[in-house]
Order: sequence, then C-alpha cells, then structure tokens
Amino acid sequence: MLEVKDLHVYYGGIHALQGISISVPEGSVVTLLGANGAGKTTTLRTIMGLVRPRVGEITYRGKPIVGLRTSRIVRMGIVMCPEGRRIFPDLTVWENLLMGCYARTDPEIERDLEWVFSLFPRLKERRRQAGGTLSGGEQQMLAVARALMAKPTLLLLDEPSLGLAPVLITELYNAFRQIHQEGRTILLVEQNARAALSIAEYGYVLETGRIVAEGPKDELVSSDLVRKAYLGIG
Repeated sequence: MLEVKDLHVYYGGIHALQGISISVPEGSVVTLLGANGAGKTTTLRTIMGLVRPRVGEITYRGKPIVGLRTSRIVRMGIVMCPEGRRIFPDLTVWENLLMGCYARTDPEIERDLEWVFSLFPRLKERRRQAGGTLSGGEQQMLAVARALMAKPTLLLLDEPSLGLAPVLITELYNAFRQIHQEGRTILLVEQNARAALSIAEYGYVLETGRIVAEGPKDELVSSDLVRKAYLGIG
C-alpha cells in the first residue's frame, strides 16, 4: 500500500532522515519504534506532505505522492492523528468530529459517527462538551476519532500512548485492534514498544534518522537491541 524508499530529509543543516526505507502492506499494522529525536514524527510528516524530502520516493498504491498537497493526500485515503492530540479545544466533541469529515460528501457520515461512538462510548456521553475540558485520555480518543471521520484507508498514529495511564493505553489499543479488524491499515509511531508490538505485525527501529533494525514482531521481541533498549529486558 505504502512504499518509502531512500528518504532523506533536512531541517536546515540537520540531516533528520538519512536514507530510510519502509513498506506498509495493505491490511497490516506496521510500527516505527524509537526514542525522541529518532525521526519517527518526521517520517509521518513527510508522508503527509508537511515536510518535503530532499531525496527519496513515497508511493501510495503505486502512485507517487511526494510534492502533493496534504489535502490531496488526505483525499487519497492517508490520514494522520498527530502527536499531542491537537484537538480544537473550544469546539465540542461533536464539532471536532465534524471537522474530521469536512472534505467528505458521501452519505455515510452519520454511520461513521455512530461507529466512532461505539469505539469510544465516552465521547458519545460528552458529545456536547468542549474538547478542551476532556481528560488527556479522552482528548486522545477524540483525536483518533476525528482522524477516523476522514475515512482513512491508511491511518498514521503518532505517539498515541504518550502521557497516558496504563489503563487508558489498554483501552486505546483495544480500539486500534477493532479499527484494524474493520479493514484499516495502520502505521503506528511509538516509544512504547510493548504497546506497539502487542498489535503490530512488522516493525522498524529508528535511531538518529536511520533504521537500525527491522523484522516481524516475533523477531523484534527476541532482538537484544529491542529487548534492552525498548522493553527493559536483558
């Protein structure tokens, strides 16, 4: 579905991505693991057209997308849920969700609203509440639900567990499993390797802009690098 080849991205004189290549097959869950500053968010921002690579190719279902406007990329089916939630705090939960589907004209918006409410029942209870008054976990649910209202075929999730209590992380990841079962492909960026590898089928480990390890989930879980650096084992 998504192919990233030999991607090089610079921020001024800083070489943020140094030739990374990743593949996301349709129907899969793929994770990018790494510490702060590894290049995970930059990878997602480049896929979304928010950052222009100096070198490299990105194709979505065989079509090149480097140079396209972000709005065009969203309409093609790639949607990102950003780090830090970035909901509209003064809008209600309902209004935030409607903002997620501003580009849609199909007749299934009401059905999808009910679907996201079934994933996150607390949002339905708080649908008339201002987004900024929600708890951190509820705001993260709202950010994911808003992204889903854009009807993605490929959902990019940037650090969804950041700052959340373990019980809320479990709740979120249960929702991600359901989203995947509904047919969405997911590219998941996380520092929380345990959570990410609980649902991912394949993963890449980034360090300072380079991929230092990759493989199926079972291989990564048994890798000394991942066990010591990200799972706290060994």
